[in-house]
Amino acid sequence: MRKQLITLAVIAAGVAGNAVASAADVGASTTIDGQVFLDFSDINQKQNGTDVPPSGVGLDVKRAYLIANHTFDDVWSANLTTDAQYISSTAGTGYTNSTTSNSGGATELFIKLLYLQAKVNDAAVFRLGSYNQPWYQYAVTLYGYRYVEKTETDRLGYSNSADWGAHANGLVGDNGFFNYALAVIDGGGYKNPTRTKEPDYEGQFGVKPLSWLNVGAGFYAGHLGQITQANADYPTHSATRWDALIAVVKGPLRVGGEVFEAKNFKAGSASTGVLSGPAGVVVAASATGTLLNDQAQGYSTWAAYTFAPQWTVFGRFDRAHLSEDVDPKLRDTYYNLGVAYKPIQTIDLALVWKHDDVQNGTVSIGSGDGNSSYTVGGTGAAGTGAKTDGEFNEVGIYTQYVF
Repeated sequence: MRKQLITLAVIAAGVAGNAVASAADVGASTTIDGQVFLDFSDINQKQNGTDVPPSGVGLDVKRAYLIANHTFDDVWSANLTTDAQYISSTAGTGYTNSTTSNSGGATELFIKLLYLQAKVNDAAVFRLGSYNQPWYQYAVTLYGYRYVEKTETDRLGYSNSADWGAHANGLVGDNGFFNYALAVIDGGGYKNPTRTKEPDYEGQFGVKPLSWLNVGAGFYAGHLGQITQANADYPTHSATRWDALIAVVKGPLRVGGEVFEAKNFKAGSASTGVLSGPAGVVVAASATGTLLNDQAQGYSTWAAYTFAPQWTVFGRFDRAHLSEDVDPKLRDTYYNLGVAYKPIQTIDLALVWKHDDVQNGTVSIGSGDGNSSYTVGGTGAAGTGAKTDGEFNEVGIYTQYVF
């Protein structure tokens, strides 16, 4: 056993330092794989008409997964997936990923997925640990361009890609006519395995009435890892989210759209226009504190068409109203256009233009550059009529490769 562990560690280190062309096979039942999202682009971001960071030219490594899979037998298996990102001196706010700070720039290595799996059959697969969230897994698979951009709820901070807890999913019926995924989780995300007063719940249900047609719905309910024994008696809200999606994947065509409504994940500010949360939204700062009620709703549409064996054109359009109850004019509009080239099976390259526009406030957006998140919007008091608009434009080469 000790020899196997040493061998696994040596190969993992070798894969991390050298881009191995294919998965390493450690014995008969353990493999090491990798996946990287990388881009080289020019960003121009304006706040009330003035250029602000992260404007400029640079190379970003958005994701760098190192994946170890081990199969015990026909039922039991295990997975460990690490990830890495660059963090500046202070980085990380809000629900998407916990807080991190350091005295200078650093590369952060962390666990993304870590679970024990029991696959009884295709209809009953159980996992214990950190695993992909039900709606994220469903939507990102049908969207197909995660290496270019996060899905809408993930990008805006209304969902997490993974969390710690108990997970179940399965396919039922001929050709997977019905699919489902359920999770009972901590609620703080994969970087924050917090022990909370009670768990959160997320689910996704889908059908494929035709081999090329997907229709699904999802829900989320809980406290986002915010309620502990220390603040259990403070005023609280439950955060809820409802999702629906329809997608066609047929031959060279991929087209779809999703809608969401999220309550009390975040709240706008009538005085500043800043959207923030979940701290101070799900649970008050003190036993006598007050909470705002706020909700967001939006939609995302996408399309892609493979016009030649290695070439695809694609595009996406999102719009979200982010503070329906407090700052109704706060709105985010995002779109991208691109052409993708697949030179070999394990590499995708895309020339992409992105545009993000925030009106009447300020929003934290995920995955702008290598620092993980960025702020789009203006400055000034929203309630006074001051201009609080901002926009983000990016042109660059995006790639994902697996090994």
